[in-house]
Amino acid sequence: MNREELGKWLLRAAALSTIIVPIGVDAILLANGHMNNPAWLPHAKLHCAMSFFAAVSLGGAALAILKVRPVTDNFSMALATFLSSAFWIGLIAAGFWPGTSYGFLNDPVLGNIREPELAGITIYPNVLASVVTIAVAVAGYWLTNYKQPIKQ
Repeated sequence: MNREELGKWLLRAAALSTIIVPIGVDAILLANGHMNNPAWLPHAKLHCAMSFFAAVSLGGAALAILKVRPVTDNFSMALATFLSSAFWIGLIAAGFWPGTSYGFLNDPVLGNIREPELAGITIYPNVLASVVTIAVAVAGYWLTNYKQPIKQ
């Protein structure tokens, strides 16, 4: 496997993560804290469902670009990288909105779930998944577009 093939493989992995992880975790594993949460108003559930469809749309569009482009031109690979990362960037940014939380402390449905800590720093699995997926996408982009320096 050459550098460009590895880069496209990483971009595909990031795109698939964008499709699979949000739905698998939020709609299946943690459904009682999200879509099936009786404390959530129907309009809040609408926005959660919107995020699922946005993730599928973004990841699917990235996969489509990676499938139809026979070459790894800079624009197409940058677009696939953005599409694979946008949902995750949004997740990180959303945690800064007043009244939101990355975790489940004192959750009325799920209880008091404590996230792991490392050296006194709380590690939120959703933020970690975001950072990893973004890093994989950026590494894929770099591999598809890295140009060897010209020797003089």
